[in-house]
Amino acid sequence: MNKGTKMQANTRAKVTNEQINHAIEQLNSEGVRPTIRAVRERLGSGSPNRIQPILAAWHDNNKPAETAQAVLSDNAQQTLADLLARERSSAVAAKLEEITELKAQLDEITQTGQQLEDDNERLESLNAQLDEQRGEAITLAGARQQRIEQLEVEQTRLQNHAQDLTQKLATAQAQLAMQQQQNQQQQQRIDQLATDFDAARQQTNAAQQAAAVAEAKLAAAVAAQAATQAAAEQAATAAAQRIERLEQQLEQAQKRADDAQSQRNTDAQAHIKQITQRDEQLNVEHKKNAELMTKLDELSDKLKAAESKTKTKGA
Repeated sequence: MNKGTKMQANTRAKVTNEQINHAIEQLNSEGVRPTIRAVRERLGSGSPNRIQPILAAWHDNNKPAETAQAVLSDNAQQTLADLLARERSSAVAAKLEEITELKAQLDEITQTGQQLEDDNERLESLNAQLDEQRGEAITLAGARQQRIEQLEVEQTRLQNHAQDLTQKLATAQAQLAMQQQQNQQQQQRIDQLATDFDAARQQTNAAQQAAAVAEAKLAAAVAAQAATQAAAEQAATAAAQRIERLEQQLEQAQKRADDAQSQRNTDAQAHIKQITQRDEQLNVEHKKNAELMTKLDELSDKLKAAESKTKTKGA
């Protein structure tokens, strides 16, 4: 219900029966025929359904001619007046009976109108309640709309936050995949270094074995050289003794001594040649041993470098 409707209902509720009767009496005293419209215009307001029964009761309290005037048209009222003036015939009585019947119908209509007026007031009250509820509903709808907008803003914020988290997760996953790839590559390098280390260790073992063999050979060569030198010394001593004996026998067997001396010289040269060959072989063995020791040093350096590299990667 709007403000105009509420003001009209309040104004109509303020019009009392005394005010309606007073307005009817005023109109009648002024020579104005009391009607519903005239009464409402005099009061400035008022429900027709409320004015009509009061106006009908006022007509009932007046003479029959006035009653006829209240429900008939002006021409009918004049005709009725002429008939009443000429005679009180049975036709007039029938007409009055018809008027009474019409008045009864009018009363019934008035009651129905009053009931409709009451229903209208109840409907207006219900409309007021509905308007109030509608206002509350509008207020609630506004609050809900505001809440929806807030939730939409919050949803947008959460969606943006979720997108940020998704991007961060994707970045973290990419970094993790890169780290895993680097770890895999590092593990492969470690495995390769381990393989190289095993190979170097095998080479070192082989070199050590070769060095042991070479040392054994060197020891054998040294022993052989020592034995050769001892044999040479023994041969020289024997040759000197033999020369001495030959010198003593030189005069006796010069020719035989010369032959023997020649033979000894030949034997000595051959023996010296053998000693020279053995010395050369011994020098070759020394060179081989030196080369082997150089290789062993190189392998040792490589092994130390591989171990240092492996420790650095592990750290």
